[in-house]
Amino acid sequence: MKAAAIIIQRPERQSGAQKAMFALLTVVAWLFWAFLWLPLVTLAAWAFGLRSAWVQFYVDHRIGDGGDIDVVFIVAVAAALIFTAWSSYNYARFAGKQKRMGNQPFSVEQTATVIGASPKDAVTMQANRRLVVSVSDEGFMTLDEARQPL
Repeated sequence: MKAAAIIIQRPERQSGAQKAMFALLTVVAWLFWAFLWLPLVTLAAWAFGLRSAWVQFYVDHRIGDGGDIDVVFIVAVAAALIFTAWSSYNYARFAGKQKRMGNQPFSVEQTATVIGASPKDAVTMQANRRLVVSVSDEGFMTLDEARQPL
């Protein structure tokens, strides 16, 4: 198949949907092409920004005699020192220590006592994935034998 065979020579014969799809594919292709150039554009903008900052801060308007940049630098160093000190304190306090203690397992009898059910009901509750439970007015749980799922 020749390359000319896949190019439509008579675009007036295209339907509206075909024209819209071709336009969409063209836009997507151009966006992908622009996306491939973004790293180089970013590098150029970054380099231009560094040069502009150098010219603005040190050539045109000398601020080395104690201006806003000194305050920003002092605040940045102070914040870095505070965060370093805080993280060092937390590391010294918590490093190597277990953060959570394990729970003691409960027996079936203890569980049954807490929920107010019989040990037989507690074993049934642990063994089944789904079941219907009734709650009494006192807040205790019992199995509803008549409504158990299959």
